[in-house]
Amino acid sequence: MSSNLFELLMRFDPTSLHDAAKAWRDLSNGAQSAENRHRSQVNGPLRQAKWEGEDAQKAFFALGRNEQILEILRVESAAVVLTLDTVAERMHQAQTNLKNAVHRAEEWGLVVGADGTVNLPPLGEGERNDPDAASSPERKKLTTLRGDVQERINKALADARQASDQGDRALGRLDASILTRPRVFGFAAETAADVRDVAKDLGLADPYVPDNKDPKASADWWKYLTPEQQSTYVALYPERIGQLDGLPATVRDEANRLVLDQQLDELKAGNARGSGLTADEYSTREQTLMKLKEQLDQHDTAVEDKRLFLLGLDAKAYGGDGKVIVAMGNPDTADHTAVLVPGTGTTIDSTGGQLARVSDLQEAARQASKGTNQKVSVISWLGYDAPEVPIQQAPNLAVVGTTRSSDGAEALRQFTQGTRVAQGDHPSHLSVFGHSYGTTLVGAAAAGGEGLGADEIVAVASPGMTVDRAHQLQIDPSHFWTGRAEDDGIALAAGLSLGFDPVRGEFGGQQFEVDTSGHSGYWDDGSKSVDNQGRIIVGKPPTTLPRLTVTPPGPL
Repeated sequence: MSSNLFELLMRFDPTSLHDAAKAWRDLSNGAQSAENRHRSQVNGPLRQAKWEGEDAQKAFFALGRNEQILEILRVESAAVVLTLDTVAERMHQAQTNLKNAVHRAEEWGLVVGADGTVNLPPLGEGERNDPDAASSPERKKLTTLRGDVQERINKALADARQASDQGDRALGRLDASILTRPRVFGFAAETAADVRDVAKDLGLADPYVPDNKDPKASADWWKYLTPEQQSTYVALYPERIGQLDGLPATVRDEANRLVLDQQLDELKAGNARGSGLTADEYSTREQTLMKLKEQLDQHDTAVEDKRLFLLGLDAKAYGGDGKVIVAMGNPDTADHTAVLVPGTGTTIDSTGGQLARVSDLQEAARQASKGTNQKVSVISWLGYDAPEVPIQQAPNLAVVGTTRSSDGAEALRQFTQGTRVAQGDHPSHLSVFGHSYGTTLVGAAAAGGEGLGADEIVAVASPGMTVDRAHQLQIDPSHFWTGRAEDDGIALAAGLSLGFDPVRGEFGGQQFEVDTSGHSGYWDDGSKSVDNQGRIIVGKPPTTLPRLTVTPPGPL
């Protein structure tokens, strides 16, 4: 037994390790802050200025590399914090157990040596000449107690040695060479792997994170954490934090951007071999994530209402079609929030087009509320597997049926509930829009469970909403709105198998005026179509059309 270890553990002071952890935590937080400032004050404005050409490409690569270095520094530092705090706590617990064992030995009159060896007290002068003294019942009891105390001391020393060895292995993975090795890609992905390996080195089970079934419970859990713990969770477990409905939009955005950077870096550093993807699929996924990152980078600006918040990301979902949720403007602080659920053929690769529609809706809402200084956030919500049916084959949506809308309904309900939770005491006027088959999902979500909790439900170019009357959407029919262009081919699918045609007067609700053409013109600049949607978002009545009924409205 090492006398050195026994003496060291008896004198151990966890304060030094916790102080070191605090210094590393400050470094991690400082790197995060610097990265955010770099994005919003340097990279973002330059991209918004439309700087192009060879020099621009080189500069943006260098700027991106700077941000990546800060990101790596942040995550690796957070892993050091986790290691130091974990070792300090385990060593302190081992020390407590050791001191308790020594105290117990002293109470029983046992003698603990400088190396932690427990000895029986020497026989008294009168006992030394007594041949039965060494085997007396009292002496036997002390012998048994000595074995018990020695076992406790040995266990405490073994725990301390294990904690020290685990910390040494974990810290050995985290060194500055990750920033100096001569390669272009793979650093961010290696950082994510380092975090997983550090957790294994420390013998840590997966930390508790809510299962994302109750936004209120997730929000309460997050608020219970200290700021230091919150920072650690985002840095070390971004994939799990970024998906939690009910958490602040800024937190989810921060976590999901980290996931995006790590996944994209892994794709750039690797190849299709062993990935389960074909070469074309691998390349497509890489290009898709690159485009998403570029779109986010272009909006990294100090203009608050145009800032993008990445609220959800899963590039592997739905066979590679992907899941992505992006807000333009912070929904947590907005006076008016709109959620747009896209329709047929939408994948993560369609994010650019969806952001254009989001921007058009936001601008229309701003014009409708001009002079009020009210904030508007519009969210593109692709949290389901949209059908791959082109509008030219609209009747085939009847074959698709309501399965995909039903599968995504609970996720949409949970998202709108989480939006309300994150807004706290500042609830916004909430509108949920669906376009095309997205209206089918909106209908299924609104009709099920406790509904969407929306102030307005809007069906644009709907083939059916899984219900037959507006009141079945658990909303006052006067706050249900629908619109469809006269030449929109989606009308061929309306009323077949996805529910009653919402444009027909019998459905109930109100029909806003549409003056655009086709299936994708509803957001044309200057059109009544987009202007009316903007008015709905801010709670103002749009221009409407008379509702023509064949049978009297009312419940079936």
